[in-house]
Amino acid sequence: MKRKSSLRVQLVVILLAFVAGLLSLVYFVQTTFLDDFYKTNKIKSIENVGRDVATLVGDSDMDETIEHVAMSNEVCIRVVSNNESYSYTGACTLRGLDNMTINRIANEVANTENSEKLFDNFHYQRRPDEKPEDVYIFAKLFEINTEKVMVMVSSGITPLNATISTIKSQYLIIAGVVVAMTIVLALILSRFIVKPIKQINNESKNLSKGAYDGNNVKPSSEEFVQLNTTLINANEDILKAEKAKKELLGNVSHDLRTPLTMIVGYGEMIRDLPEENNEENINVIIDEAKRLSTLVDDLIDISKMDSISVELDRKPSDINQLLTSVYHQYELYCRNQGIDLKLQLSDAIEAELDEKRIRQVLYNFVNNALNYNDKADKQIIIGSEKNGEFYRIFVYDNGEGIDEKDLKNIWDRYYKVDKQHRRHHIGSGIGLSLAKELLLAHGFNYGVDSKKGEYSKFYFDVKAL
Repeated sequence: MKRKSSLRVQLVVILLAFVAGLLSLVYFVQTTFLDDFYKTNKIKSIENVGRDVATLVGDSDMDETIEHVAMSNEVCIRVVSNNESYSYTGACTLRGLDNMTINRIANEVANTENSEKLFDNFHYQRRPDEKPEDVYIFAKLFEINTEKVMVMVSSGITPLNATISTIKSQYLIIAGVVVAMTIVLALILSRFIVKPIKQINNESKNLSKGAYDGNNVKPSSEEFVQLNTTLINANEDILKAEKAKKELLGNVSHDLRTPLTMIVGYGEMIRDLPEENNEENINVIIDEAKRLSTLVDDLIDISKMDSISVELDRKPSDINQLLTSVYHQYELYCRNQGIDLKLQLSDAIEAELDEKRIRQVLYNFVNNALNYNDKADKQIIIGSEKNGEFYRIFVYDNGEGIDEKDLKNIWDRYYKVDKQHRRHHIGSGIGLSLAKELLLAHGFNYGVDSKKGEYSKFYFDVKAL
């Protein structure tokens, strides 16, 4: 299997590739288009100077100003007019133009739309024995006080072969320096990026054991701080899950052991003592078997929720009829236990839901009310009430209530308000977690109102059809 390169090497390679590409692009542009850029800018400069000089003709200090413009822009300037009223000869190339050439230029300019024209590669020869020089001449023809005036600006376009050759030589040195600086920069950056990643990677190997120590990581940026914080939180969740798993095993083992002991004990008693084979003892065995069945069903439902295999069978359902059915399910039991069970219904409500699953939610709410109500005047209310555009379905009990610090945790799968395992009247002890999952699957808002030592009210909201 091919070994992958380290992040540090990858970072150096990426930066070098980027810099090499950028340098290559600059080198290509400079050596290929520099001469064209130079010519274009030079021609534009000649044209601008010609137009500016045309505005100076006729000023009292025309000669001095034009000479300054010519020197500043490294161009030759000549101004000619019919009566020599507005003339400037200058001291460079254009001074030697003969009248025939000037008249030819004037005639060509006069026939242009804007009375101005650029003559490129104009062949100018100072003396017969000299090689003709290629220059650019910009000429502008205009009138001042009925006198025709022509401004001519010229400049030679020097080939940049020597300049380009110099750039190529310097470019090798510049490229070497840039590459060296890039490598140094990449190594420095990799220290700030790779080091925290290595620290996080080394520590994360202990994450599955819940032994991730974020204090050993020294983040260099906000992103690494957030990543480290996320892993710290994940480590805490793993520790909580491990602790909860142990508590669950203990609780489930206790819940299994008690009914099994009762079933075995009463079964052996009936076998050994035929006179004890009566309805009361048989009902004990049946009740304990039902308790086991409830525990197993809840565990199976929780497992299904984890694997996202629970499918809801939503249908329009009569909420009052559902609440009445749950009430009758617990009525006899509560009467025998001395519990005041009441049914409190609002308007007739029909909502779309999975009736079997919502019945399971209500069972868990009632079971919770039974398990945590030790008052002499025990009271439980199953009912519904209007809550804005929704109807609130609730189970109220006047039991011991829930401490405010425990309210946000009671829906957690393995959380127990009292850490001492208590013998439940009905249910498995994981009912609220299952109820939460079923309500979330329906998309119903749910919650609990409670005051320590006074009451608890578990509820969820449905929208009537």
